[in-house]
Order: sequence, then C-alpha cells, then structure tokens
Amino acid sequence: MQCKNHPGENGVNTCNQCGSWLCESCTFERNGRMFCHNCVAPVEATSHSSVPAYSRQNVSWGLLFLFSVVIMIPGLNYMYMGLIKRGLLAMIAFFGTIYMGIQLSMNGFGFGIIFFLAIPIIICVSIFDGFRIRRRINAGEVITDNVDDIIAFVRRYRSVIVGLLLVLVAINIFGSIAPGIIRVLRNLVPIMLVLWVILTVFDKPKKK
Repeated sequence: MQCKNHPGENGVNTCNQCGSWLCESCTFERNGRMFCHNCVAPVEATSHSSVPAYSRQNVSWGLLFLFSVVIMIPGLNYMYMGLIKRGLLAMIAFFGTIYMGIQLSMNGFGFGIIFFLAIPIIICVSIFDGFRIRRRINAGEVITDNVDDIIAFVRRYRSVIVGLLLVLVAINIFGSIAPGIIRVLRNLVPIMLVLWVILTVFDKPKKK
C-alpha cells in the first residue's frame, strides 16, 4: 500500500484512528499509537493538560539569534522558547558527540573524526529547527514541550546507538592493555560503518 499523502512512497504504518496508510514522515506516534496529521490534532488537544505548552507570540528574533548563533550551544535556543525537554536532549546530543570524539581520538581511532564532523551538523539542525519553531509560535500555534519525534528516531536507530556505546566501553576497558585489539578495531569500525550505511540505504520497509 502507498502513503495517502505521498503516492510514490510505500506505507509503513497505518493510522489507528482512520486506518490510512502512512509513510515514515507522515506518521505521528503518541503514547505508542500511530496517527496521521489530521487525526493526531485531537489527541494532542486532549493531552495539553498534562504536557507543558508554550503559546506566547512574541519570541524575539534577536534573542533567539543570540542563543542559537552567537553562543552556539544547541539546546539554549529551545530553552529560551520554553521547550526544556527538547533543549536538554539537544545538549546531551551535542556534548555526548564531543565526548565520543575525544575518547575515540585519544585511543588512536581515526574514526573519532566522524563525531567531530557531526558537531556542526547538530548545531545547524538546532539553529534551523529553532527558527522554524519560532515562526510557528509567532503565528499563534500552540507548541507542546514533547520530544516524540526525537524518541521515534532513537527507537528506530537504537541498535546503532547501543553498538557505538559498546564500542566506546570496549575501548576504555581494553585500550590500554591490548594495543593489538585497537589496531584491529581501527580497521573494522570504518568497514562496519560503511556496511551499515549501505544496508540502511537499500533497506526497504516491509509492507503490512
């Protein structure tokens, strides 16, 4: 079945409310259930009492520019707009990436440079997403402080995230006592990364 909004895309989920087929970008997960764009609005409206919302219409462009571009610490821009959860997750991703890059580089892994290259990507995503949310707030839209889209992304790639954490733990445990293992892993990690990218690109969603 094809997505109701994108005829060229295969549907990977169905809306629990209307039963329409949806692609990944058209799926909204709320409390473990899948909804389309039209059906998720009433669900969010009923949950506003339990999820902090931010609906003011005077988010300053100058202050947002200060927190986003001048200070350039991802997460501060979200916190300024009242989105504390999103801001904390952005900070964790930013400083966690720096930590991973330092750890891998200190143990002789050229692979660590990939984490440092990811830092400007995180900063740019935070900047553009922050100004996108500002436009929605200033247009009068009620923005809830939830991170369902980020949680959905983490769930989708949880095996990769866990694998990277296991590699980091192994480096810290065996790095100083087994230089031979370091040399082997130094050659294997880039190959594993390339294989994962290939499998991800050519992986086709299963039809339900």
